[in-house]
Amino acid sequence: MLSGGRCTGTWSATCAGYVETECAPKTCDDAAPAWDAACVGLADSLCGTSCSAEPGEPRGTCDPYLPGETNPACSGVDLTVGVPCGGTIPVCNRGNTQAPAGIAIHRYPAGAGQLPSSAPSRILDACSPTGGTLACTTTEPIEPGECISVAGCTGVTDGMEFIVNPPGAGQIAECQCGNNGSVYQSGECGSPACTATASTSPFRPVTLFVALDRSTSMRQTLSGVDVSADRWIPATNALKSFFQDPASAGLGVAFRFWPHDNPGPCSDTPSCPPAGGGGCALPLVPFNGAAADRLTAASAAMGDQQEIKLMQAFINFPTPNGETPMYPALDGATTWANNYKDAHPEEEVAVVFLTDGVPSSCNTVPNAIGNLARNAFVNHGVRVHAVGFGNSNAELINLIADQGGGRAYNLSAGSTLEGSVLDALVSIRGEARSCDVAVPSAGASDPASVSVTYENAAGVETTLTPQAGPGSCGTGWYFTDATHTTARLCPETCSIARENPGGKIRATVPCAAETLSPITMSWERYHGVCPPGTKARWEYLTYSTTTPGDSSVEFFVRSADDTADLGAAAVTLAATAHATPADTQVCDDTSTPPCAVDLGALPGAQADYLELQVTLNPTSDGAGGVQVQDWEIGYSCPDVE
Repeated sequence: MLSGGRCTGTWSATCAGYVETECAPKTCDDAAPAWDAACVGLADSLCGTSCSAEPGEPRGTCDPYLPGETNPACSGVDLTVGVPCGGTIPVCNRGNTQAPAGIAIHRYPAGAGQLPSSAPSRILDACSPTGGTLACTTTEPIEPGECISVAGCTGVTDGMEFIVNPPGAGQIAECQCGNNGSVYQSGECGSPACTATASTSPFRPVTLFVALDRSTSMRQTLSGVDVSADRWIPATNALKSFFQDPASAGLGVAFRFWPHDNPGPCSDTPSCPPAGGGGCALPLVPFNGAAADRLTAASAAMGDQQEIKLMQAFINFPTPNGETPMYPALDGATTWANNYKDAHPEEEVAVVFLTDGVPSSCNTVPNAIGNLARNAFVNHGVRVHAVGFGNSNAELINLIADQGGGRAYNLSAGSTLEGSVLDALVSIRGEARSCDVAVPSAGASDPASVSVTYENAAGVETTLTPQAGPGSCGTGWYFTDATHTTARLCPETCSIARENPGGKIRATVPCAAETLSPITMSWERYHGVCPPGTKARWEYLTYSTTTPGDSSVEFFVRSADDTADLGAAAVTLAATAHATPADTQVCDDTSTPPCAVDLGALPGAQADYLELQVTLNPTSDGAGGVQVQDWEIGYSCPDVE
């Protein structure tokens, strides 16, 4: 979605349709009316987009669901796939409308790359798998919040990818489709010790390529009016403040001006740079990934070598001059960032592109410029953030950021520009190096159970202290709001983590022990068939059970001469099997001494029909393991008196 409010072109027709329905009178064809908070929330839930004040490209966020839970913002169907086991594939419906039977599940070769992924290069294709072979179909409807196990899938082997409800004939509309895949495993199913109760957010090294417009319009208007105090000076001051900010410690920064022919040609004279940006891909202040060249919390005066180089670039800055060759400037910036990201895939890499104008030379086609950003994001995982002010075109700034998976900042030149540019840079830094971690679902309802740990790059874990909020923080962590769905590191702890990339923060909710309830089986009916002049008399019950701890098994009986009267018949506890205080787990002819429960002494022992009901009681602490191996009931046919 564009920052001005338009829907992103990468959304499917289904997703765009949901947004238009839920956010009416908003449509995907215009930028008005503005997105309100409710609509932003729907963009997040319906289309897998993580939004702040304005929606942006999909971020690959994951939402955990508890058994029976649905997505309240999805009025339709939302299918997800669990971990397969025992030859079955679990398919769940997190929407609020029943999913019909007959939905296709396609299989793909192992490593085919068809699965939805949070990798930037694959977020946009999450709903568009290609190829695939029908493996099976769902055999029954799936109610909201429920799951079914689909068996009988053909041709599947370990490691194969599979997707439910793929594009093509028979596809049904879903609220979102980026959560429809998994990888096949043939292992046997087993009960986990507890559900997933931890979420982790890593701290990766962050590197930025910052490209600043120094065209003539940054200094003066066409009529010669000096506007440097409204554009050039506040923009450069904001950048210097950002580079000097101790909170920027740990950032890798490469920097250049454009148009500017130092250290290589990056202008439209005598000719435009070649594909790849030519000299525009050469930073005035280089960065090669070395830890020693990252910004530190120390000032330049205290020896921050990269800060010294960045400050020197501004001290020796060339007077703003020239046209606005935006295409080669962005081409060069993304080329450098793409190459760096390819060589350092473990890092977060982004371009920060600042301009006060519109393209005036070389390739000036907006979509061509936007495609440079899209290539960086989709094919290399590099986000492109665009900052515009002065005579810049908001639509073009939005397009660059939208296609580049970044944020658009349309600012006003003048006295507020320095603060606005600095705020934008801080926002970009915070997004790339978030100190937030999602809290598992169970923690939202039991916030006191949440614990947060910080693990450094060496694997050493530290349990952090919960705090009331940022105002009383220091070290530790706090909940960002009253929903208790996000934990955030206190500023001091966050700074330490950011300065030492390679670590991670983890929010954990203790495993909730599975507490079992008694299980009562259905009544089992027996019919005593006797010769004329005699009548059935129920004589004995034998059984064999296993009852660990203080668990037990109870055997209940009721009898009547007519089946219609069984429901109203008196129920009698015939026997209880337990290990303590006396061991009565087995009562049959193998017992010492042999054992049998005398049913003949019970009320209603002489009747044509008898029903038996068994209740399995877990231990007092809710543990299981109770078993009934077998039982036997005997009767005789004495004469009728």
